[in-house]
Amino acid sequence: MHPTQTPPNGPGITPAEVLHCAALYLYRHGWHQGDMFDLDHANLLTPPACVQGAVKMAICGDPHAGYTPQQAALLDQALTVLAGDLDLSDGDPEPWAAAVLVADWNDTTERTAAEVITALDEAADGWTTTHLTTTADITSGGAA
Repeated sequence: MHPTQTPPNGPGITPAEVLHCAALYLYRHGWHQGDMFDLDHANLLTPPACVQGAVKMAICGDPHAGYTPQQAALLDQALTVLAGDLDLSDGDPEPWAAAVLVADWNDTTERTAAEVITALDEAADGWTTTHLTTTADITSGGAA
């Protein structure tokens, strides 16, 4: 696309895209437990991150950025998809509940980076399978 062209009006980024990007972020920049980002590397533009930090980077691209309302909603949606795929749901309908559950899951002592990356990709694939039902949907990003 030429920079002067207007981008197509589509449905926007999906939770699956966010989760796949978060998995890639962790693969490339490292996984962390205990805080959203590894504070020993806070001066880096792309510090090691927990699962929530990786989702934030996938959405905002900056560990220090505040969320717009749309970004906050996408964060909640992506974490809810992940929590559901991990079967962490405790029945709490509040969006912040998924964030707490996912953070606790991330910080479990026995957790590994490979498990987190795999869980992000599997949750993304599950969302895609559930929400995009035809080949045309998948190749067009859901815009029909």
